[in-house]
Amino acid sequence: MLTLNGTQLPLKNLRLSVRQQLAGQDMSGQTSATDQAETGSKGKILTVRGVVPFTKSQLLTNLFSMAEAQEEGARLIYRISNQTAAALKIRQVKFQGAVRADEQDSLRQWSVSFELIEHLSVPERVEQRQPEQPAAQQKVQGVSTPVTPGANDDVPPGTEVELSFIQNILKGLDNYLA
Repeated sequence: MLTLNGTQLPLKNLRLSVRQQLAGQDMSGQTSATDQAETGSKGKILTVRGVVPFTKSQLLTNLFSMAEAQEEGARLIYRISNQTAAALKIRQVKFQGAVRADEQDSLRQWSVSFELIEHLSVPERVEQRQPEQPAAQQKVQGVSTPVTPGANDDVPPGTEVELSFIQNILKGLDNYLA
């Protein structure tokens, strides 16, 4: 049985499948190395399939209304109740992608399929609880000198700027005369 915000969706032959994208980025460049940068765990996606008899057309109407429902310009978030969702600790979902209902004339029913994406996944909640870390200052490679406050207003204080060839000559001349 599948329930969203207390509303039962009594689909016949209900089948749920779950997938999760484990994001990573190739760090090998042009080599054959297999290094990956871990870029997080994305929310789980529930794919729901079932059948709605032609005699229960109101169920199909309700399903499409729930999929289209919005609150403050965003898709409505539903509390989900289902064994598969509970086993994977999925508590909240929202509709994503296509909602399909294909007629099956010989069986007098609609074959229904749709996707529910997890909202506030466990990895997302863990990430939100961790303190923010300050961004690391990047330094320019090459000959550089510390920037003095007020010398260049578009460069943050404490950063180093690479000097051009002419600037290096003038800096050397200035140091010599000083």
